[in-house]
Amino acid sequence: MSVVPQRILIIDDEVNMCHMLTMVLQKAGYAVDAATDGQAGLQKALHQEYDYILCDINMPVMNGMDFLKSVIGCYVRSCVIMMSAYGSIDSAVEAMKQGAYDYFPSRSSRMRYC
Repeated sequence: MSVVPQRILIIDDEVNMCHMLTMVLQKAGYAVDAATDGQAGLQKALHQEYDYILCDINMPVMNGMDFLKSVIGCYVRSCVIMMSAYGSIDSAVEAMKQGAYDYFPSRSSRMRYC
């Protein structure tokens, strides 16, 4: 019996971040897709089931908060985790209120506060 890998969608306008996360997660056994803005990510989420969606907050075309509101409004059942290099307590609280499962700052933003 074969095990179907869990599917993850990464949405981030930083190509290097998408590539790095894709490589790490694929190596861990996940099936990974990526999009470089919220609108492209939303289209993927509406046409493919994902177990998890990792979404940046600051992006062009459609930012992460608008993506989150749209995907929740479309009753997509994916676990959405928001991430940002420029995060704040306020944006984390707002993301959680809007339906995000979790929120984490990227390494660079944690280093800013040290």
